[in-house]
Amino acid sequence: MAAENKNNEAVVLDEVLTQFVNAYVQGERPDLDDFIERYPQYEAQIRRRVGGLREIDALFDSLVQSEGNDSVDHSVDHNLVGQKIGGFEIVEMIGRGGMGVVYLARDTRLKRSVAIKSMPPQWKKDAAARIRFRREAELLASLNHPNIAVIHDIIEQEDHSGYLVLEYVPGETLSERIKRETLTMDEALSIGRQIAEAISAAHKKGVVHRDLKPGNIKITPDGQVKVLDFGLAKPFARKDKKSEIIETLPGRVIGTPAYMSPQQARGKETDHRTDIWSFGCMMYQMLTGQLPFEGETATDTLARIIEREPDWQALPKKTPENVRTLLRRCLEKDSDRRLGDIDDAIIEMTETLGMPKVTLPVRLRRKVVTIGLTVIVVLSGVAVWFALGKKDIRLVVLPFETMESIQNEDVTAGITSEITDHLAKIHGLCVISHRSARQYKHTNKTTRKIADELRVDYILEGTVQYEYPLSENSLVNITCRLINISDNAQVWSDTYDRTRKEVSKIPFDVAKEIAQVTDITLSPEEQRALAYMRIYNTEAYFCYVRGNSYFSRPLHNKENMNGAIKWFEEATNLDDTFALAFAKLSVAYSVMFLSRDELSEERLKRAWEASEKALELDPQLPEAHWARGVYYSWGRSDYVRALDELTIARKSQPNNSDFLAHIGYLHRRQGQNEQALTHLKRAFEINPRDSCLAMEVGNTLIAMRKYHEAESHYEQAILSAPDEDHPYYLKARLYLVWKGSTQEARDVLERASKYINLAKAPRIVDLGFGLDVLDRKFEDALACLPLESPSIDELSFFDALLYAQIYRYKDEIELAKSYYDKARIILEPKVKEHPNNLPGLHMSLGIAYAGLGRKKDAIQRGKTGLELLRNRNSARDMAHIYIMVEEFDSAINEIEYLLSVPEALSIPLLKIDPLWDPLRDHPRFQKLLESEQ
Repeated sequence: MAAENKNNEAVVLDEVLTQFVNAYVQGERPDLDDFIERYPQYEAQIRRRVGGLREIDALFDSLVQSEGNDSVDHSVDHNLVGQKIGGFEIVEMIGRGGMGVVYLARDTRLKRSVAIKSMPPQWKKDAAARIRFRREAELLASLNHPNIAVIHDIIEQEDHSGYLVLEYVPGETLSERIKRETLTMDEALSIGRQIAEAISAAHKKGVVHRDLKPGNIKITPDGQVKVLDFGLAKPFARKDKKSEIIETLPGRVIGTPAYMSPQQARGKETDHRTDIWSFGCMMYQMLTGQLPFEGETATDTLARIIEREPDWQALPKKTPENVRTLLRRCLEKDSDRRLGDIDDAIIEMTETLGMPKVTLPVRLRRKVVTIGLTVIVVLSGVAVWFALGKKDIRLVVLPFETMESIQNEDVTAGITSEITDHLAKIHGLCVISHRSARQYKHTNKTTRKIADELRVDYILEGTVQYEYPLSENSLVNITCRLINISDNAQVWSDTYDRTRKEVSKIPFDVAKEIAQVTDITLSPEEQRALAYMRIYNTEAYFCYVRGNSYFSRPLHNKENMNGAIKWFEEATNLDDTFALAFAKLSVAYSVMFLSRDELSEERLKRAWEASEKALELDPQLPEAHWARGVYYSWGRSDYVRALDELTIARKSQPNNSDFLAHIGYLHRRQGQNEQALTHLKRAFEINPRDSCLAMEVGNTLIAMRKYHEAESHYEQAILSAPDEDHPYYLKARLYLVWKGSTQEARDVLERASKYINLAKAPRIVDLGFGLDVLDRKFEDALACLPLESPSIDELSFFDALLYAQIYRYKDEIELAKSYYDKARIILEPKVKEHPNNLPGLHMSLGIAYAGLGRKKDAIQRGKTGLELLRNRNSARDMAHIYIMVEEFDSAINEIEYLLSVPEALSIPLLKIDPLWDPLRDHPRFQKLLESEQ
């Protein structure tokens, strides 16, 4: 309740402050004391926020808007025309700004024209200003691009005056070009593309320009664009906390108000996205002839940038839709939602400029290609034809949109998944998994950007509209559009008006149409696989598609599987002949079995029953064999039988990423890492935005000790799912296994903290505890453990063992023993209850006995656990027991086994883990540390 009240107060305060700010920006200057009298409970917050507002306003009022040569004061304190600087004769002044005067000069040695930029005279006494001037030279020297004016030299004289010798660029500024006449669409896009190329080159070198404007863009007589004046540029990495708007040069602007991003306008920290905003302003100005944000004063302009949207109606009517979208993304006020990479703008403009005026229908285009290939066959042999013909067409089904109330979003998502599943049954298509495609729901990315990320040839998108009230005979309208990425042309569309009773036919019809449009001939087997599956109960089908919407989300998420189980159960209850629903229900139960809670055994039983029912109803159903394979692997660790079932499933659906991925898991569990990697990489290729698959590829690479490649895949997992904790955990753990670097692991967790609440991520909490132990920060490690009172009665045996281990490291032996005994008391009855399974309980009891000095009992428990299951966890526990009872050679035997299992232990970990401290003087252990792993 307290948290709710606090949230309500925050909402009210925001409303109050918004009223004041709006009045302030509109020039009303409301009386602060009168305002506070109306809201006395928020006095402190209002005064603090208004104080900041007035500080920014004073800053606005100090600005003098300056645009190239148009509004600068040409009275100069020291004109250099006619003088000589080094080997350069000054001819005339060609520009002046807050960061220096620019002259045309003659290079007397190389007989060429150059531009000389002089440092403002008042900077001679300002060491910081001279450093900034030198930094411009260094940044320019780091850039080498045809659209950036190059630097030839820097001249620094004894009187502290400074000069940059720059490439002289003839022609007119973009500002002059815009004023001269309106640009055509192609001219604007051509100039914009070249500007974007220059910005991209700078960003790739870690440089932000910060003052992009038409006055700093030169267009040569032959149409080449050059970006000038990097006087305000800064490196990306700089963490400068002062204002980015104004420095200690009176009356001059750091950045030009009309082209400043909202972050610059507020004096906040900026990055490369401020250049993208400025680029958007220039593109808007080239296309409309006017600024997107313009006021009578600098203050008015900056206020409009912060508060208002551009007049989008001012864009020419013939502006392509992708260009309109690009401009909107460049001019997003929230930098996190703004276009993140200027390269995307380059792609859009290049595609628009190069788009053919006439597009051939897809079938005709394919006939032309076929004729060309026939010639190749005649010249090069039939083998060429087969080699070219075998390449699968890559396609993604983007999440369909619901055209009215969101109450049927799950149904729409399920129908989209159904269409994806049907298309995946066609051998000539490689269909991106719905788990990757769903990440593009409500995206602002262009079709070209999506296609590039997923490496697809076609995109299928659509909408779903429902007739209310819902009944068996109410209509469902589904519209589909297929886009060929090669020319961004729509090559097929259709609209299906069906009753809810007939909706289950639509995925089948769509799959047939797309096969025909893409010139794929369906085999008899594929036709049977795509054959309409008769649904006897309409509501059962809609329950199934709701379950499918959950099932198409990450499988490791417990909420997703609970949702899938709920709706698949409902579907099978309504229609007990629904084989596909039984198959997916079985998989969901097997996934949930892995949670190992009190319901796990019951779930495993239900998984078997559901797979049995699916196979009984349809023995040829691939998903039924997949379900049985998942049951054998996750439920019974019977990898041979599981692989047999998955092989049957994959035979009819070779491009199903779920089948491929599970085959990969099975190979890895049998130690067949090369085969595992082949299947997992293929699954990841089909499903490139699936963070789970990226992690599994990384895990396999670690098993092969290919740590650098594993790092790359963990990074891909993070980028695909930045708000999930598991990828961060795996990447941090990688640095421990690979390098023994706790600092790099901590850096990963620091990065994770910007996106997730680490305190609510159990595996991250455990890793943080482990890092404290490895760094021997034992008090910090204790602070991570859940001891809520002096009593240890509420602790689990696991937590009790952790406390005991830390106190053992601290040499507080008696305190450690009290916790070992607590663990013993809990574990003994559990082991008695499960004498022939649950090896982890035996190992834990063995550790507790060792801590209590019961050597014989400890070793006996450990050996019992090993007999039940020898794996990396039980081997490590056995080594732990041997160390505690001082059987060091036996401990080293287990360590040698662990080192043969790469993800279990490594030499770098051996070197830093305090668990192995008692062995550090042992000759065999020292030899291990010196060995090459």
